[in-house]
Amino acid sequence: HHVWPLSNAKGLTSGLYRRVFLPEDFRIYTDGRGGLAKSELPLIRLYSFQRDCFYEGYVEGFPVSLVALSTCSGLSGILQLMNASYGIKPLEAAAGYQHLLYPMWNENIKTRLFIENSSLAWTVEVSLEPEDSKQAVHRSSWYLEMHAVLDKSLMFARLNLTIVLSSLELWTEKNKIPTTGDVEELLQRFLQWKNVHRVLRLQDITFLFVYREQSHYVGASSAKKLCLKNNAGGVALYQRAMTLEAFAVVVARLLGLSLGMAYDDPGSCHCAGAACIMQASLVHLAGVKAFSSCSIRDFQHFLATGGGQCLLNRPAMDTAYKAPVCGNKVVEPGEACDCGTTEECQRDPCCTIGCKLRRGVQCLSGPCCRKCKFVKKGTLCRSSSEDECELKEYCNGTSGECTPDLWVMDGHPCSRNTAFCYQGVCQTANKQCQKVFGRGAKNGPLACYEEINSQRDRMGHCGSNRHGYQHCAWK
Repeated sequence: HHVWPLSNAKGLTSGLYRRVFLPEDFRIYTDGRGGLAKSELPLIRLYSFQRDCFYEGYVEGFPVSLVALSTCSGLSGILQLMNASYGIKPLEAAAGYQHLLYPMWNENIKTRLFIENSSLAWTVEVSLEPEDSKQAVHRSSWYLEMHAVLDKSLMFARLNLTIVLSSLELWTEKNKIPTTGDVEELLQRFLQWKNVHRVLRLQDITFLFVYREQSHYVGASSAKKLCLKNNAGGVALYQRAMTLEAFAVVVARLLGLSLGMAYDDPGSCHCAGAACIMQASLVHLAGVKAFSSCSIRDFQHFLATGGGQCLLNRPAMDTAYKAPVCGNKVVEPGEACDCGTTEECQRDPCCTIGCKLRRGVQCLSGPCCRKCKFVKKGTLCRSSSEDECELKEYCNGTSGECTPDLWVMDGHPCSRNTAFCYQGVCQTANKQCQKVFGRGAKNGPLACYEEINSQRDRMGHCGSNRHGYQHCAWK
């Protein structure tokens, strides 16, 4: 625990637990002779003693709060309350162990993001109740491995998604690609570069961080393409007037776009923080940021449609990181459950403060779990009234999870013999258009495809390589 003295207020006490975001094979790449990237293994060994000094937690008495802290070389980090943010850093010239705690002000800078292949607004129509969406997201753990190139995050906890920084590359001698120009062009150059010069191991997504004095856009990302290796990437521009808090939100939003999230509608999307991450106009506000109910719904749909297959593998973590910590809301070896803080556990009907199940508890979550008990056998737990290729599933009475998802055999005719079933979806052209552009969209005439896809530009092509966009070969 740490006590933070604030002016005009009593000291605040924060509860912290160690945070893991570096795998045991974490690598740092720098420019080698000839411009080739080399792995800094000696640097990794020197860095290893500092890998267990990252913490995150909360402020006691403030349910909506966040603390992210590093103790590697003194104390540095951020403390977020509902509507206020504070930074902490060591005083370099001060005698003794003195630190500066200061309020953070985010200037109302431009925070527009460019979404690759989707410059128009897009929405995802999903008929899910909020409770069902939340349960689906929390059914299992997901891991996103990230490679960062330079000229982390409690925000994802509600998605049960762990961000792991698998490697870091520093361009110390010269930039491998031109980093000037429009952010859309920069994203395309970066994607082409990373597809050719991919480093030793595969990551789920690769980011390029670039400093600019000012820019019309602050980032670009390929929407809903996280697990498509050739398209998974993003560019984030760190501007002179931007705080690290605001930049972290920009990166989180770029990741959200890649994870299938759309921008929030302020009238229908709600979150526990002072501002919702995917709400474009509120990034400059201080205080805790959180993903909204709409973002959770979009992420659940992204997973349900097979977009998150690359998130299933768990990176190898060093054994020093594997000691279970009761209270971090992650069920680890030796724990039956983990309800989080003392206040959260007092409200939890299934789990106790000591990470033990309450008496009579059968399950914690899932579509077949209600009030910590299995629902009756034969209860419908998964159905789709919209797609004839999907089959209904029912609870078995012995598990909180629904039985395995089943669908009509791939290739079976559907939509009055005008399309075919594939992975539980009748793959009609109209349905694919609606998935991208929203309800009301429909398939265009063949002449439009022939005209637009022969242009070999951003709006009409059949893939790209280092030579540019490719035209479509009609059959």
